Amino acid sequence: MKMSRITRILIIVTTLIVAVAIGIADVTTGYLPEITIFIIIPVIVATYYLGFRFGVLVALVAAATELSAHLLLDTNGQHAEVVGSTISHTFIYILTAALIARLVKQLDIITGLEEQRSRDLDLAKEVQGSVFTKPPDSFGELSIAGKVAFARELGGDYYFITSLKDRLFFCIADISGKSIAAALFAALLNQSVTEALEHTSDATTLVERVNSRINSAFPEDMFITMFCAFIYEDRIDYVNAGHPPPLLFLRGEGSPKLLQSSHVLPVGVAPELRIESTTEPLRPGEILLATTDGITESSTFMDRPVERLAKLLERNADAEAREIAGRVFSEAVPDDSKSPLDDIVVVCIKRRP
Repeated sequence: MKMSRITRILIIVTTLIVAVAIGIADVTTGYLPEITIFIIIPVIVATYYLGFRFGVLVALVAAATELSAHLLLDTNGQHAEVVGSTISHTFIYILTAALIARLVKQLDIITGLEEQRSRDLDLAKEVQGSVFTKPPDSFGELSIAGKVAFARELGGDYYFITSLKDRLFFCIADISGKSIAAALFAALLNQSVTEALEHTSDATTLVERVNSRINSAFPEDMFITMFCAFIYEDRIDYVNAGHPPPLLFLRGEGSPKLLQSSHVLPVGVAPELRIESTTEPLRPGEILLATTDGITESSTFMDRPVERLAKLLERNADAEAREIAGRVFSEAVPDDSKSPLDDIVVVCIKRRP
């Protein structure tokens, strides 16, 4: 560890003086037997702050002090016993220094790994920060809002909303896994989606292009559930690749419509997907609510999630998209100061009446 030269000198001098003092006290104070054990303290201090060599130096100085004091004061002529005792003590001191040095080395390794992980995490956060761009607040008659929260520092939930010439593009996805790997794959998904948007305005073709890219890049045990849609002011063209179906809700019509595609595998599972886009009308006052399973599997909504979400939408049908998304989130995560149990994305798009 880094320290000033004066501090190092102070530690060396102090530990040596303490070791010598304890060695002399052990010999001269017969009523305090075996206080030599306390020499381990300056040995530990020297080793921890200055390294194994200085710990050994303190141990040897202490042993030499002990031996010299014994020989000078020994009137019984038991030199062999004194030498043997000193040797055994010296072995214990050096062994202690070796153990402390090993511990310090392991702590340095752990600290280095933690620092590396922190740097990797900061980089992953920067990458993920570039993924979640702020969506437009509105597009024509549509009001728009999105909210995201992660169970850990990073997560694999994803959404992307952007306005095109005559329509809005919306994508929500959930990448299997969590933390750094899922967050980095979210960046790959974002790149795949934005590149596909440059070549097509068809939901089916877009998902096929994304699937081809993801299938070749992802490990076999990872996949993505994804819902993609081109949203016009009066209709929605969408593809649902295994994602929890978004709700299309209009007050007064009872149960919401579930936007799902039949028999479509998640993205990345197979080289090719058999999919067809579906078109639904988007009427004045109608609300599109899309979430990841962090909402539907939360304690609030896991029992009959569609019914409970529909009731929430019924109560807030007059609100703007931002208020609706916020209320869905707060129902799933009542204590906003705590991280949710699972990653969460809530997106609400509402056509104004």
